Amino acid sequence: MAVLCMLTAAVPAAPVTAPNPPPVKMRPGTPEAFALRWGNDRRTAARRLREAVNPDGARVTVGSMLDAANVQAHTQRNANCRNQATGSGGALRGVDVAAFYCLRHDDATDPDWTPQGISGTEDAQPGVGTVDGHKAIAFSWHEGPPGGAGMGTRLSFLDTAPDSNKYIHVLLVVPNASGTDYSEVSIHAGGIAWYRNYIFVTANQGGLHVFDTTNLLQLARNSKGSTSKNCPTGRQEPGGKYCGRGYDYLLPEIGRWNNPNSATTRYDSMALERAPGSAPVFLTSEYRTSSVGQVVRWTDTDLTSFQGTIHPFRAWFQPVRYVQGAFSRGCYYFNTGGGGSGNRDLVFANATGSHMTPVSQTGGRGLQDLYWLRSVEQLWTLTEFPGDGNRVLYGVNRPACP
Repeated sequence: MAVLCMLTAAVPAAPVTAPNPPPVKMRPGTPEAFALRWGNDRRTAARRLREAVNPDGARVTVGSMLDAANVQAHTQRNANCRNQATGSGGALRGVDVAAFYCLRHDDATDPDWTPQGISGTEDAQPGVGTVDGHKAIAFSWHEGPPGGAGMGTRLSFLDTAPDSNKYIHVLLVVPNASGTDYSEVSIHAGGIAWYRNYIFVTANQGGLHVFDTTNLLQLARNSKGSTSKNCPTGRQEPGGKYCGRGYDYLLPEIGRWNNPNSATTRYDSMALERAPGSAPVFLTSEYRTSSVGQVVRWTDTDLTSFQGTIHPFRAWFQPVRYVQGAFSRGCYYFNTGGGGSGNRDLVFANATGSHMTPVSQTGGRGLQDLYWLRSVEQLWTLTEFPGDGNRVLYGVNRPACP
């Protein structure tokens, strides 16, 4: 049974958009130009922090955190959500959408946080794609307005069970070397990939930050923690309370895949491809405005080795500029938009063969990263601009390759 119901109401028509400049054919890239070097290792420190913070030092499961989700989202079955998202001012006007979620009003309109990356339990696990019996979508936010920056980064986890549709915010932190304290992570978080118990978060020129869900920190319902919004992030004295400016849960970093070529290469978005009979493949892609960037492919064993220097095994120049998200399944799919380009398109193209001319279809205004919800053959993304009906998570049926 599909997790999400299909949209039945007609979506208002909109002028057809096309990428500007027009898409070009993909061509082989330069994988040797990309590298990631493991560093800032905090695996031991994150474990020690979890043992210090959580009641009895116990592990907190993703499932128990989802059970505590406390923010209500709405699907297209809700009239207000549907009308706002697909109406004349909505992000989905003119989009051939399969299903979507609207965020709660205060999150949809908040100018101080901007959603960016998207992944989910179907990335995290093979088969039915559940974690602790739950199906969920995870999405990232950077503090600050679209295109801006702030002093924090968070993830949200949305339980997609029809009797829930609730989500919860989790603040990202980095432990100190001894695992006795922590501070906030502050990166753009343009793309994420959830693989097993790891969540990878892109940091533009910086590379990738890595988090381990087995180290979730629970401040709510914990005598050692405080969920007061007035309590700043870290261990506070006197009293030694652990705080996170009001968040119930925190997720500590375990290390970073640093980019030694930060002057020439970027890590702006991220996705995971799971194909039957094949090992999972990670994709990272570049956001470029004056030229096309590259999409590169990584083995799962390299990215989870957490040691040394690794390189992608393949790279391709993308067919368009302004790429916010990239995914592959038979061919390549790219979300393009932003940067004043006026683009809002899903572009799909073959990298090889006789049918290499890219094709595009209209996407949501402010579209971002890509996530493949393989159980229903849909590509999911989210939109970043604030406003009711402007900030949504949505899926389209995966178009056939050209």
